[in-house]
Amino acid sequence: MTAEVKMVNMKIDGRDVTVPADWTVIRAAHKNDIDIPHYCYHPDLSIAGNCRICMVSVKGAPRPVVGCATPVAEGMEVTTTAAAEVEARKSVMEFLLINHPLDCPECDQAGECKLQDYSVDHGRDHGRFHEEKVRKSKSTMGPHVKYWGSRCILCTRCVRFTDEVSGTGELGIIYRGDRNEIATFPGRVLDNPLSMNTVDICPVGALVSSDFLFQSRVWNLHSNPSICPGCSLGCNTRVDLDAKDQIKRIVPRRNDAVNKEWMCDSGRLNFGYVHAGRLQKPKLGGADATWKEARRAALELLALNGGANTVALISAWNTSEAMAAILDLVAVESPAARIFGYGNPVVADQVFPGFTIYGDKNPNRAGMEQVLGIADPAASLKALASETGSIGTLLLVHNIPDFVITPEFKAVLDRSENVVLLDFASGELLRYGNVAVALPTLTSFEKAGTFVNNAGLAQSFEPVMEPATYGLSEAEIVEALKRDVGAATRAGAAA
Repeated sequence: MTAEVKMVNMKIDGRDVTVPADWTVIRAAHKNDIDIPHYCYHPDLSIAGNCRICMVSVKGAPRPVVGCATPVAEGMEVTTTAAAEVEARKSVMEFLLINHPLDCPECDQAGECKLQDYSVDHGRDHGRFHEEKVRKSKSTMGPHVKYWGSRCILCTRCVRFTDEVSGTGELGIIYRGDRNEIATFPGRVLDNPLSMNTVDICPVGALVSSDFLFQSRVWNLHSNPSICPGCSLGCNTRVDLDAKDQIKRIVPRRNDAVNKEWMCDSGRLNFGYVHAGRLQKPKLGGADATWKEARRAALELLALNGGANTVALISAWNTSEAMAAILDLVAVESPAARIFGYGNPVVADQVFPGFTIYGDKNPNRAGMEQVLGIADPAASLKALASETGSIGTLLLVHNIPDFVITPEFKAVLDRSENVVLLDFASGELLRYGNVAVALPTLTSFEKAGTFVNNAGLAQSFEPVMEPATYGLSEAEIVEALKRDVGAATRAGAAA
């Protein structure tokens, strides 16, 4: 039985609010759309209380207190914009900027930097520091993260992340006073599978991504929400693209029910297949063809003997809409055909204290079970591979990037006389001589659809970019094939 959550009534800037008794002032304010500036505070990390910019006044307290570490209480009255905290924030900003370099023009964080924002909103309009700034080190902390010590404000978000979320504990603080720096422990490297989250949560330009470094200014990018297809969790993401619709980076988008504000390094870096190695146009017998020619040939192969010797093999990387469309096509054109599933092999989960990277590297296995009734794609493929005799037509709906052909998958391909392939890549599958027709599809970044994650949550997404090829979504291809069937039927009736 779930314990009842105790609530308290309080005022923030004169507004009556009711919040859980175990919340802090800053959380209560943010949940009620009242802004309190902060650097070290993060809702998914422990409280540090060291940046001191979240100062608020509490009625009855002799001086301003830090909002991130002050628990709420019944009848508490808080103000966030009184003269005392305004002056306190100005002083905090002044101290934070004393040794900060004026390198915004070359800093990757420029345009999305809390130091820049808070300097305008809460800083002084003049500086009083005339001494020489302390210069700190630069370092490469790991394969994906670089550190600019002089920009660091010692919020310790990154240290707490490696202690509490990844649990790998690579980072700590060295030296004392204004010489403090973040560093890796001796003999350690920041190379855990979640390391790039430290870049996301750094409020300034101290930790930067080696993969995005100097790639683009953020104000030249446009962004769209999406879902990561890298595993069965379905992390919510934001995809940043340049003016040419080239993906420059992928970062997590907050969803407390799925990934909070984290994602793995592999998921955010695995997008190269969108811009390279694509199947650009339909192919017929290995040669370029028009869409009309390729569709006609595909329909002829699918309709042979009513699909008596036809097999549809669909991967768990396809959307639920694609699976439903293929199911509809098979029912009309190949009613005697059988449907099987497959996917990437499942490996062991990587479990961290605050996040799990799932070993099921198929974004829509749960959707496959819902739409096709196939609960285990690996067992489905194994059952098909164990059969004997040739397959007349194999309708292969692939769409898995960097797929490694397994012995079971190869066995199915080798006994298929003709393969009708739907895929976005121009890769190893096309080199099989039995691929009679190849129809170019789109990646999940270029089409709309739905993935159902391992918790049974259906998550829909829209295209984040214009198609990079002449490909179409599976639903569009099926609709075009059905129109062709209708046109042929009408022509036959007229004759």
